[in-house]
Amino acid sequence: MPFEYEIRPAITDDADAISAMITRSYSELLKPDYNPRILAKALPRIGKARPELLITGTYFVAESENGDILGAGGWTDISPTRGLGIAGEGHMRHVAVDPSHLRRGIAGALAAAAFASARDSGVTCLRCMSTLTAEPFYERMGFETVQPIELTLEPGLFFPAIEMRRRLN
Repeated sequence: MPFEYEIRPAITDDADAISAMITRSYSELLKPDYNPRILAKALPRIGKARPELLITGTYFVAESENGDILGAGGWTDISPTRGLGIAGEGHMRHVAVDPSHLRRGIAGALAAAAFASARDSGVTCLRCMSTLTAEPFYERMGFETVQPIELTLEPGLFFPAIEMRRRLN
């Protein structure tokens, strides 16, 4: 029997479930690629649902038949680092899948929903700030690596990432 889930826009009531799922995901999946000290300091900052994303209609969740949030992700026209972006350019935001539900197509389905939504909004290019761990996933989704970067999460806390870009045609 195939595993069933639905992709739908996130709502503010999903915040706690999304935060719990992201924390589980990042705590487990980022370990091989990040220094434990950096990860311990970063997780409280990156492991929470972003309220500003939950009201956009362009941030999605994968919800199981029994209501569990299995994954989340989407896009905005607001850059996560620099505010408003360039016309026609969007930004993939906060994509994660519960580690107990990997390899079931959830992240790909979330990405497809984001791509379709972005295209419908006139976006021709998506950028993302990928974790080191997610770079191969984004490459499979058609993103190209632009350059390694370090995100400043707070003064003195730098989080290695990969800037990536994908054309939507």
